[in-house]
Amino acid sequence: MDAPWTCWAAYVYALHLEPASRAWEYLRRNPRYARDWMRFRRGASQRIAARWGLAVLIDPRLDAREAFPVWATRAPAPVRLVRDEYRSVDGRDAPGDHFSIWHLAGRKSLFGDGADLQLMIRSSPQSARLHVADRLCTGDRFAYQIPAGAAQGAALRTVAAFHALHSAPSDVRQRPADRRGTTDLFHARALQVLDGLTAGATRREPATAIFGHATVARSWRPDGALRAQVRYLIRRGRAMMAGEYRSLIVTDRSVPVSPEGPRTKATSHEL
Repeated sequence: MDAPWTCWAAYVYALHLEPASRAWEYLRRNPRYARDWMRFRRGASQRIAARWGLAVLIDPRLDAREAFPVWATRAPAPVRLVRDEYRSVDGRDAPGDHFSIWHLAGRKSLFGDGADLQLMIRSSPQSARLHVADRLCTGDRFAYQIPAGAAQGAALRTVAAFHALHSAPSDVRQRPADRRGTTDLFHARALQVLDGLTAGATRREPATAIFGHATVARSWRPDGALRAQVRYLIRRGRAMMAGEYRSLIVTDRSVPVSPEGPRTKATSHEL
């Protein structure tokens, strides 16, 4: 049976990941992270997890379809979801006025950082992170609460992202994006090349798996563009795996990363 890295179809899911989940795909391939997981998984301190930008360590055998990494944050979420104590003048409510976690598009996780409850939603190409008031229940009318000192730009982006994810039609929520960009394709290919090299393959073998036998046979030359492209995939993939995956988390503006991690005990539950 062929190894999974030889099949391009095994990496199609990586085309549809939002930045924070894509960062996890690189981190879980880091052998040093895997050693930390094997050594500390039963009693990992926050300091160990914070080395990698995580709130808690996660099994590296789980890919982004199974794992929901909680990245250590350096700032509170700029928006709080609260129960709306005021009724509309005419007494009529729109369906989107009522809070429901199950109505949200994408993957959801409730994250308790020891001080508050945070809701994280990830759905390519956007995501959102918000605080949730303890009085807000499913079915309640909700409102957005923005602290006076919050960064207004970040708060407005969060509100816009949450509104889009909460209001998306059901068929849109269940359908991944059809068109992917060159960045998505690059990351999927880089992950495949990394897996091939880790399995002991030569550089030509992952190239064949990605571009096909005919293309490689025709264009694989020392000074050729195809070989240069594979070298670039290797160089950038290794750099991302070694630590530059953090740049993907920063790209996801709803999940800022702290090198120190949170100071309170973190627990999470994916919904």
